[in-house]
Amino acid sequence: MKRILFILIIISASCRLFAFPENHEARTRMRELITAPTSDVLSVGEQLIEQLTDGSIVSFKVRVQNDSFYQLFINESNGRYPIYSKGTYIIKRNLEDGKFIQIKVFLKNHTECYVRLYPLDDRAMMELVLYGKTIYSDVNLPFSFADVLVEPFSEIIDASAGIIDWDLIFPDTASYLYEDKNKLSKEIRANLSLINDVDDGAMDYDGTFVYIDDLSPQLKNSQGFNCSGFVKWVGDGLYWSETGDYMSISDLKSKHLEQRGNRWSARHEDDRDPYFGLDWTRNIAVSIAEEQRKTELDYKSADVRDVPWATYTEDIGFPIEELKLIMYYLAVNEPQNIFLASVNESWGKEPILQQHIHTAVLVPLIDSAGGFKDQIFERNFESSADLLAERYPDAHVHLTRIKTGAGFNFPDLISQPSLGSGSYFRR
Repeated sequence: MKRILFILIIISASCRLFAFPENHEARTRMRELITAPTSDVLSVGEQLIEQLTDGSIVSFKVRVQNDSFYQLFINESNGRYPIYSKGTYIIKRNLEDGKFIQIKVFLKNHTECYVRLYPLDDRAMMELVLYGKTIYSDVNLPFSFADVLVEPFSEIIDASAGIIDWDLIFPDTASYLYEDKNKLSKEIRANLSLINDVDDGAMDYDGTFVYIDDLSPQLKNSQGFNCSGFVKWVGDGLYWSETGDYMSISDLKSKHLEQRGNRWSARHEDDRDPYFGLDWTRNIAVSIAEEQRKTELDYKSADVRDVPWATYTEDIGFPIEELKLIMYYLAVNEPQNIFLASVNESWGKEPILQQHIHTAVLVPLIDSAGGFKDQIFERNFESSADLLAERYPDAHVHLTRIKTGAGFNFPDLISQPSLGSGSYFRR
């Protein structure tokens, strides 16, 4: 029985890796043209090549740009031939002397996810770029560059498996891995239009809309959340599944002066509150984790700190321009978790402090087709890693993790009389 299970696991992994759309048959049939003199290549028009192995269609094109020309092998997808799609090969040669410069192979339907193959003496070298960041470089392949022009991509995967984590590049897409997160994100999305944007607004443990600063009640005709109130609302849905209650704002405002900050920020805890977003997101994540694990946890225990190819700074987090790659890594390696983000940047005058200025909910996942969704929810709208980075250039983002589950129950988005916790909440 164990042997059968082991074989099934191997088969599953192999199917995952080699679901990659190959066009090596088309490249092999065009080998003479690929290596032909420049004038011969440029004289050839677009061709559609049917591969006998699987019946798939590959488009061959030649393009000239600046001092180079490109030979493109593009796989058909739903009757179209998108250049920046999984499996596309772009072979680049020098226009003047015809020398090969590189081959770019797209790993996903994204312009910044690819491997670059290039010649070094008589060998082929490789680097791998994932969402704009080079995560592997100078990988020496046991092939000549002439061979990789026509080799199946699966051969390159096999040859580099000891160096490159191909399970990260081509992850498991089993729907059960992300079922809870899919349900959670759908429920959040369905409620976004019901949320009013109210500065300093949140909902307390008893269902009343209040202002975070002094817990005074909001006006009945303008009740809603700011970004902090929104992430609490999402957190409350998961906290309820463990306790049957919602979190207290007073508890979430607790400062941990002994575990974060510095002598410059300490002087401005009252007038600037520079670490509010950090304390808030950490307190929410740890409160939920303590109920899930039934034990007391450290204030920093839910932090996301260890992500390959990304540099974490204490109490600041990661550069926001790396957020998309980080979310992808977390989607693959922590499929059951969502994440609270605290965006921070240099802010203010006299003095300039690192200020936590915005919070959001991150729900990264991989869909059944292997596509990556970098879902970010902010107050009453949905955005993405690119959009967040565009709004906060040069900022950092600190992340805390929350484990999801089948049970969640968001507070009703209607004001309720303050008659004690649980009086008006679904159980």
